[in-house]
Amino acid sequence: MSKALDYYNSKIDRYNNKLNKLNKLILQLSISRLVIFILGILLAYYFYKKENILGIVASLIIFLGLFLIIAYIHNERINEKNETLIYLEVNKKGLSRIDGSFKDFQDNGEEFLDEKHGFINDLDVFGRNSLFQMINSTRTKFGRKKLAEILMLKNLPDKSTILESQEAVEELSKKIDWRQRLEVKSAIKKSGNKSIEELLVWANSEVKEKNSLKVIPYFFIFITFISIILVLLKIIPFSFLILNFIINYAVVKALTRNLQEVILLFDNHKKDIEAYTNILELIEKEKFESKLLIKLKYKLANNTNISAYNEMKALKNLVDWLGDSSKNAYYLILNVLFLTDTFILRNIENWKKENGKYFEEWLSIMGKIEALCSISNISFDFEEWTYPEISERKELEGIEIAHPMLGKRAISNSFKLNNNSKAALITGSNMSGKSTFLRTIGLNLLLSYIGAKTYSKGFKCGIFNIYTCMRTTDNLEESISSFYAEILRIKILIDAAKRGERVFFLLDEIFKGTNSKDRHEGARVLINQLVENGSIGLVSTHDLELCDLEKTKDWIRNYNFQEYYKDNKIYFDYKLREGRSKTQNAVHLMKLAGINFKEF
Repeated sequence: MSKALDYYNSKIDRYNNKLNKLNKLILQLSISRLVIFILGILLAYYFYKKENILGIVASLIIFLGLFLIIAYIHNERINEKNETLIYLEVNKKGLSRIDGSFKDFQDNGEEFLDEKHGFINDLDVFGRNSLFQMINSTRTKFGRKKLAEILMLKNLPDKSTILESQEAVEELSKKIDWRQRLEVKSAIKKSGNKSIEELLVWANSEVKEKNSLKVIPYFFIFITFISIILVLLKIIPFSFLILNFIINYAVVKALTRNLQEVILLFDNHKKDIEAYTNILELIEKEKFESKLLIKLKYKLANNTNISAYNEMKALKNLVDWLGDSSKNAYYLILNVLFLTDTFILRNIENWKKENGKYFEEWLSIMGKIEALCSISNISFDFEEWTYPEISERKELEGIEIAHPMLGKRAISNSFKLNNNSKAALITGSNMSGKSTFLRTIGLNLLLSYIGAKTYSKGFKCGIFNIYTCMRTTDNLEESISSFYAEILRIKILIDAAKRGERVFFLLDEIFKGTNSKDRHEGARVLINQLVENGSIGLVSTHDLELCDLEKTKDWIRNYNFQEYYKDNKIYFDYKLREGRSKTQNAVHLMKLAGINFKEF
């Protein structure tokens, strides 16, 4: 059993045992609460019958105290149970990543799919059975967004950046307990579909200085306490104090006209802010050794001695007060006595003045660390995978490389492109593994660039912009046929190559929407043009005549996949071989479908 499997199974056993104990304890506490409540009522009734007022009061106070203590303990155990359930979920997801059942994970990031992107749709980066679905363990919106941005390669990293990421990912992979705490502590109920952007807009908005908030509240508080003293001394009637409270309430509403908007904003994001506070606390208290993580942690201090965690905690406390102000009746008393809302609004504005300019950067750093934790799942779960060697040259070499999302079902192959070979033609019969092999190459390249391990026994690659043309479909809304959609993707690829980008191309059955003559000529010219512009890559094809390019171009290599037959059934070994394909299975598959060729 691998270290990861042993870890997850032992944690699942531990948390299942803990959950059973908590369920029993919670049941006992529930019964205890009920018993205490009934005993308290019965004892109070007994003293009531005896007309013992002191006994009634004493019994109610004692049993109410006991009831509140048991209720508090009961609530704490429920919170502990909820946390334990999340730990169970986290460890079960770890097992699912390893055994390949991650496609059942609810979050697959399908909203990030983009037909205009260079590769994400073709390489199954997002959507069902995707790389995102497999590795994502982010719990905040910023972490999720940051992971998506990393997987999209929005900013193609250089070699030093990749090596820094590798170092950070490897360190985080070893901090499995810390990573799970980070995930659990940020896994509280979030704000649903509310956009986090509105919180950023607030943080970056202009601070509204109100001198009235600095002086007027103190004046009315002073008047209130003088009024209370005068009422107690019976110098003024109690009705005057009631009038004073009404005036105070009116003053509060006048001074905090826009407070309801702030209350609504933070009510929408209260749980988000709590999660951010938890994450910052864990990051701030953890000791890191890798350069990237140290750098990110340092940025959280704004390059000063300010504690981002303490500042976020202060905001959380203010938000909690806001929640009380809108939902609790007792808060009304505090408001008319101390004009509390005015101080909360002023403190929130002061917080924004001091920290608003850093808020987005804090969230971005937290998101980056969350995203790195997701990537480190690969290093921990698949210890046999290897970190790639990043080359400055235009080359790719993989030793026993396999598809990252196929798990134990994946078949490994060795392959290379270097100075002597710029392009590879992959031929083979239907379902023999051509498209899967192209995705294998593309996904391992992507893993290399984000600092992750690759599914290989050795992987070496240069840094390229990845471009694919593998899945093209009709777009009825834009009146685009699949062939024209393919042409548009090819144009994006050619334009990138002409701009001087370091392009790695993966083309699957290109120009299949036209006749064989045009398909052959178009593919031949395209491959030649791409290589002349400095690109390298792979092309899968059924066009065996295209393989003749190897006779005239010393930079192209032919490879193939084959099938074999047994008991009139077709089988595939998915092993890559040198040379052009010498087998075909289309007619055999048609016969299996019931097409009778003897009639012709």
